[in-house]
Amino acid sequence: MKINKRTAICLGIFLVLFMMTVGNATAGSEQNSAIYEDRIVWQDDSNGNWDIQMYNVSTSTETQITTGEADQQNPDIYGDRIVWQDSRNGRSGYYWDLTRNWDIYMYDLSTSTETRITTNESSQSSPAIYGDKIVWQDNRNGNQDIYMYDISTSTETQITHNVSDQLYPDIYEDRIVWVEGGAIYMYNISTSTETQVTPYFWGLGEEYTGDLNSVPFIYGDKIVSSAETITGNYLINMYDLSNSTKRMIGEVDADSCSPAIYGDIIVWEDGRNNSPGDGNRDIYMYDLSTSTETQITTNLSRQADPAIYGDRIVWTDERNAKTYNDMSDIYMYDLSTSKETQLTTVAEDDLAQGTETRITTNGGEQEYPAIYKDRVVWRDWRNGNQHDFENGDIYMYDISTSTETQITFNKSCQVNPDIYEDRIVWADDRNGNWDIYMYNLTTSRETQITTNNSNQGDPAIYGDRIVWVDQRNVYPNNDIYMYDLSTHKETQITTNGSGQQSPKIYGDKIVWQDERNGDDYNRNSDIYMYDLSASKEIQITTNGSYQGIPDIYGDRIVWTDDHNGNWDIYMYDISNSTETRIPIRGGDKQDANIYGDKIVWDENSKLNGDHDIYMYDLSTSTESRITTNASYPKGPVIYGDRIVWHDGRNGNADIYMFTLASAEVPTPDGNETNEGNGTSNGTGNGTQVPDNNSDNGAGNGTGNETEVPDNNSDNGTGNETGNGTQVPDNCSAELTPLDNMQALKEYVECTYECHENTKTELTSLLDTSMCYCENGEDEKAVSMLNSFIHLAEKMKECKQVSADEADYMVREAKKIIDQIEAN
Repeated sequence: MKINKRTAICLGIFLVLFMMTVGNATAGSEQNSAIYEDRIVWQDDSNGNWDIQMYNVSTSTETQITTGEADQQNPDIYGDRIVWQDSRNGRSGYYWDLTRNWDIYMYDLSTSTETRITTNESSQSSPAIYGDKIVWQDNRNGNQDIYMYDISTSTETQITHNVSDQLYPDIYEDRIVWVEGGAIYMYNISTSTETQVTPYFWGLGEEYTGDLNSVPFIYGDKIVSSAETITGNYLINMYDLSNSTKRMIGEVDADSCSPAIYGDIIVWEDGRNNSPGDGNRDIYMYDLSTSTETQITTNLSRQADPAIYGDRIVWTDERNAKTYNDMSDIYMYDLSTSKETQLTTVAEDDLAQGTETRITTNGGEQEYPAIYKDRVVWRDWRNGNQHDFENGDIYMYDISTSTETQITFNKSCQVNPDIYEDRIVWADDRNGNWDIYMYNLTTSRETQITTNNSNQGDPAIYGDRIVWVDQRNVYPNNDIYMYDLSTHKETQITTNGSGQQSPKIYGDKIVWQDERNGDDYNRNSDIYMYDLSASKEIQITTNGSYQGIPDIYGDRIVWTDDHNGNWDIYMYDISNSTETRIPIRGGDKQDANIYGDKIVWDENSKLNGDHDIYMYDLSTSTESRITTNASYPKGPVIYGDRIVWHDGRNGNADIYMFTLASAEVPTPDGNETNEGNGTSNGTGNGTQVPDNNSDNGAGNGTGNETEVPDNNSDNGTGNETGNGTQVPDNCSAELTPLDNMQALKEYVECTYECHENTKTELTSLLDTSMCYCENGEDEKAVSMLNSFIHLAEKMKECKQVSADEADYMVREAKKIIDQIEAN
């Protein structure tokens, strides 16, 4: 018995929406639900393709019925049996494409066995089941016919033989109904007789004035169908076979479609509350026994495709949708309790718990960070020109001390750093070609690793080993080389004369992207690995498509792959030689990076083309979105519970960090850096802020003091105020900006109880804002106050401060901003 409307066609304005949601899988959608007793089934694209899922209401458990990379769609359920249409034996394309070989499959919950029902190499689709009988539409004869399969006898029967198309069958007991030419037909299995239930619709000739019906449903003597009238109205019609009467359900102008019926209850999708452009559709119900209509949903989004069994109504709901790739969830309403329940949640809607921190605020471009423990390094263009690759530098930020350090000062270009323990490596063009350099933080010593006059780039480091891409053997013969710091020995890893690039290293294993199997006409790259302990090279991927830059941690290698038509994340487990497609939603994914059980990437999954950073936890099989600010974050990397990336939300690329489930916000928004050769030294919990215009200016802080910039001094020192906070020379006590700002600072220092580092960060932002304000730089002062507000709100979200305290700080800071802007 077919209780739901498997993807009903609401004609007119909903045709485009139908094609969008029913075609190739779009991420973030649960659709086409069906219900029988305590079990609800639907199609779900959590794995990047459509799978069948089931939810048991009595046990509150969800089960994935199908796996694999093919599409399974349009499920129906009766008793222990679930049926669906399946593309695993066919070709790519939409299910209405007659060249695609869809088959009907069945899963028996009582035996945990799957059975292929049809084997014909044409297309079978839109199945429905009742008892031992399955019906579907079948194009093996060059047009769509209705077929039936009897499970008890394992026999298939062709029900219709007409050369026109018969579509959307449903079955109840010994009756099968379908649509042909806009009219509803019925076949009685016990008598082998076919009956036309409704007249042909008005478009086939003047003598026909029937409605244009689609997707009929049958229960007992009653058939319901969505129908378009000659006047262009979309209605719900019910046909009573016992007395051959037709009855309209709902309102004439309600723009209704997608009905389903159980007993005396009819449910449907209704557009009467829709305003132009808002897409609002609701679920309505009509009780034939009482002649009463009830509105089930009132949410101002689209609820569609209802199904009903007993007291339970299920439907597709878009109230949580954020993009076209994140379409819908399954909801249920229990008539006996008047309670609505959300059965599915889109994984990418779940934000990771933690704290985001802006590491850099310089107006230049900071890009492609790497992280190891408490240290973050990146390539920085504040002193040069990114577009012409002039004078890029390497900078480092120490999370534990909240200090930024410029690592390279050479006026040439240093790019693409990596870090391990106290060693930082990068590519450097100071010698007229690109070489690999290293800086030791412990010894403050810089070392040139390569001296060949060709180009070396893309370095990575692990332990004593540095790997890179080397062009000494003439481009395009990019090879992978390695240098061992303990033995001072350089080794050529690859020698095959093709293009290798972007190596990564972990322990004894080196991985890279390799183009040896491609050519000018075949865009193909593979992932290769070299095991130093075994002196053995292994080809990881062989599928003939393009694999992106790999990363490795332990026995796991991750990369992006486009062989399914969009970029997906794949993982290879070296320990058991298995490749896995990571079951994540969304659009094109890039820059996969792994640490432990966590994989991060950036993904182009929004309507406006913006990217976000996502994370997948292998231990819990859950996906979380890290960023939501509609900017363009790129190049995420992860170490421990920290994720760093570069982010364009401020009009230039900055380095941002997200700390998962952090107990303390490690850095403030608004931290700046020393320019030139200036240094700033702090001990205890001191926070260093830049000496913005100084060549050799120094500022010293001890204990919990906060150093603020000596903006106009060459060798100036800070003057300490009564509360122990250093204020720059040009900010005298008489010129303290805004009594409210000072009062807010005193509140933070004296009243606000939190971790001392966080208190220091908050007061530092207020001190810096005061300096900017006194210097007439109101825009910068407001920017610092906005950073103060952002940090206070983050502390509230992380429950590191009470809501009342955070709200007070935010409210007072906003008052100060209003006062500054008023002047």
